[in-house]
Amino acid sequence: MNYLIRNGSIIDPARRVATVGDVLVVDGKVERLIDMAEMGVDLGPLPEGTEVIHAGGCVVAPGFTDLHAELGEPGYEQRETIATGTRAAVQGGFTMVCAMPNTNPVLDCAAVAHQVAAIAQREAQGHVALIGAITQGREGKILTEMIELAEAGCIAFSDAGRTILDAGVMRNALAYAAALNLPVMSHCEDSRLGLNWAMHEGAVSMRLGLPGLPAAAEEIIIARDIALAEDTRAHLHICQVSTAAGVALIRAAKERGVHVTAQVSPYHLTLSDTWVLGTLAPPPLPLSAATPTHRGKGKNRRNTAPELGLPSWLNPNLLPPYDSSTRVRPPLRSEQDVEALIAGLNDGTIDAIASGHAPRTRVEKECEYGVAAPGISSLETALGLVLTLVHRGEMDLVNTVARLTEGPAQVMGRSPATLRPGSRADIVIFDPDRMWTVERSQLASLSKSTPLQGQQLKGQVMLTMVSGQVAFRRGEFGMHGRGGPQSSKITGIFGNVE
Repeated sequence: MNYLIRNGSIIDPARRVATVGDVLVVDGKVERLIDMAEMGVDLGPLPEGTEVIHAGGCVVAPGFTDLHAELGEPGYEQRETIATGTRAAVQGGFTMVCAMPNTNPVLDCAAVAHQVAAIAQREAQGHVALIGAITQGREGKILTEMIELAEAGCIAFSDAGRTILDAGVMRNALAYAAALNLPVMSHCEDSRLGLNWAMHEGAVSMRLGLPGLPAAAEEIIIARDIALAEDTRAHLHICQVSTAAGVALIRAAKERGVHVTAQVSPYHLTLSDTWVLGTLAPPPLPLSAATPTHRGKGKNRRNTAPELGLPSWLNPNLLPPYDSSTRVRPPLRSEQDVEALIAGLNDGTIDAIASGHAPRTRVEKECEYGVAAPGISSLETALGLVLTLVHRGEMDLVNTVARLTEGPAQVMGRSPATLRPGSRADIVIFDPDRMWTVERSQLASLSKSTPLQGQQLKGQVMLTMVSGQVAFRRGEFGMHGRGGPQSSKITGIFGNVE
């Protein structure tokens, strides 16, 4: 099947392209990009069997790449499978998903890598890349056969949610990975500083009487691993940075020339530890009571009034206190940390937005807060959450798309998805202004664990194309014309386009 995507706001960060136009897809590849200057030109007859997709008012971009998702299979199929996880991914606009190695058995040898690759080849609805374990069994003691894993197709190494506390083991891992020119993805948490932690250590944890994990637990490991990466000249990638000091450490290391990259999750960019308070959290201010600081980038920037039709409005008061859907690793941090993460994303300190998809079963979640397994199902809500920042003026749309496409590819040392003619047609079309309400029952993921139940988001994926074929379409999107040219949705580093 061939496709002509008509009248979309095209954003292609890898090519520094932002325009309004059409994209022609033929035989699974991008055949041609027709920008504004050519839209009145007669293109001649379209290839036989071409479906026209009307994308007026929507953004057309390369498919997103997710650096950090747990797909469950093999061993944890009750949480997620490769089939259900990639179905959730394409509904969230992700055409490439990096599968973390916390499977059972652990993805720590070539045999398991080949098994996962075979399942993905057979059942995945999008592309799946493999992350191999750093240590055998993810136990932090004995290194895996990294060369063997690389030859089996692994593109990076991680112990997936576990920190290698032995600095000698971590140094050796970085040295071996450097020889392979592959990144080591580090989860930075010195759990000895917060045994049996339930949430971020701070005023909220004290009020709720829950044991906390201090920000220092993350920052100590980030500082150590940066020093080791500098010593070994390896590529260190920090998974799910969540603290202001962590961002500062990464920024300083980059300025020194250390090969360090970092990712952040949508929920750490938009939610804070006040969400654990639920209905005990201070209610959002009505717009009439908000000061200019409240409306801008200040302390209470999230306080906007939904009844006035303003951008996405996130309200922790929809949750009860101690709702275990808010428990995640690393924990939701303070408002000051959230602001530092946004600043780090804007100035390039943080390279990528990764879903941090960590599906958990009802049995694992519906229990005492501190006992509940940390994790949020986030593939389908990732775009809506980060667009919250765009609608509030805290990020621009082009930079957001870049952090979901070009940024992750650069971390992995791969060519980013692009709309360049001749490239594989992995494409997402999303409506940045579409309002929708998160309903757990509607999620494609097996796991329905999300603190966003009932929240109204602004911005949703309408269609995802993988290798030139429609992998997901919302309803009858694109089948009917949307009239004449629409105003562009593009603002950002390429300038405004109307």
